[in-house]
Amino acid sequence: MSFVFRTIILSCVLLFGCLLYAEERPAPFSLSVGTQSIGVRYQFSDESALVESAEQILALGSDTLKIAFTPKYADDYRLEIDPAIRSINDLVAVELDYFRVMDKPFRNIMLWIYPFSDSMSAFATGEISESEAEAVYEEIYTFTVNLLERYSGSGKSFFLGNWEGDWHLLLENYDYNLDPTPEAIEGAIQWFSLRERAIADARRDTPHHDVAVYYYIELNHVRKSMDDNRPTIVNRVLPHIRTDYVSWSSYDVTKPAALMDEAEGRQRVLDALDYIEDHMPESDIPGKRVMIGEYGFELSSFKDVDLQRKYTAAIMKWALEWGCPFILYWELYCNEIDSRTGEHRGYWLIDDNGQKQPIWYFHREFLAKANRYVEDYQREHGTLPSQATYNRVAAEWIESFSSYDVRLKDHRIYGKGQRGGRAQ
Repeated sequence: MSFVFRTIILSCVLLFGCLLYAEERPAPFSLSVGTQSIGVRYQFSDESALVESAEQILALGSDTLKIAFTPKYADDYRLEIDPAIRSINDLVAVELDYFRVMDKPFRNIMLWIYPFSDSMSAFATGEISESEAEAVYEEIYTFTVNLLERYSGSGKSFFLGNWEGDWHLLLENYDYNLDPTPEAIEGAIQWFSLRERAIADARRDTPHHDVAVYYYIELNHVRKSMDDNRPTIVNRVLPHIRTDYVSWSSYDVTKPAALMDEAEGRQRVLDALDYIEDHMPESDIPGKRVMIGEYGFELSSFKDVDLQRKYTAAIMKWALEWGCPFILYWELYCNEIDSRTGEHRGYWLIDDNGQKQPIWYFHREFLAKANRYVEDYQREHGTLPSQATYNRVAAEWIESFSSYDVRLKDHRIYGKGQRGGRAQ
């Protein structure tokens, strides 16, 4: 039986099973606010970049870790290239720090997943060859099985997805004014659907309990679809696929919205979240399913650390009010260098000298209060709050924090000296 025919049959069986047994999968719980570590360019300890950054995120108080599993693992985490690593499953078997950080007490683990077998040619040609589709499917399927078996009974939730998919749709031509070809749109539908099917099949086939693996799609061009109905993932791809969650890398709306007056900026962000939600496929997962996978205000453009903190707090508050289950700041350590100056662009909570920024203190104070609230709620009610209840309460905290107006102080996370120095 061919791979294509086999997967069609399995998909039909899965769909029929869902019709017969339509019990809702539980929605995960999150403290919503968090950050991520991908493309590490500097570090301060003798631990690996993976372990150091995961420990920093945990110390911040976050219950969510976001990292990457990609063929660019050496660039992502300052690792040596190993010829024995030929798949994401090889990667986690050889580089044991990936499991080491996922074993840490994070409630939620979000992963960029890029199989080594994926040429990404679907976006150029409009289709995936049978041999490549089978290899990609097996790589993701096996990885998902490994997660379900290793973490069965752990209470963890995993989210497997991609980085800014609209750039894939434009064949990595980083020009916001371009529109994708019909072939790219068709290829995207096949590419996202294949990934979803591998995860869903592994979840169906693997005995497990008290662990969840969800599939998500990340998109990053919303404004031009919302305002001008131009073709992007949100309006041309998303309605045609199945996904548990959508991640929005939100700079195209959140950056200009933060500069507006509060009422106008808030409404702009809420309208965009509503627009994405309106195009999502149905799911058996209850509640809000649009997350902010990236937002941030680079210091090289916004200049002032207090403005950076102020704009961050505004987006965080509005996204909480809408109900986003995750609001992830880009990022813990800056991964971008300004080509004109050779300096880091300032997408960070902790700078390249180890100095914690005002937005670090803001995140820390928020998450300390969030953890206390959840502990008190569990003690009183014997269960976690719903995401909607938590978000509603958390949105009211923000302007009361002392760190809302914190000024930059000389706090270093590991004292003097740093391993590797500033990336060039």
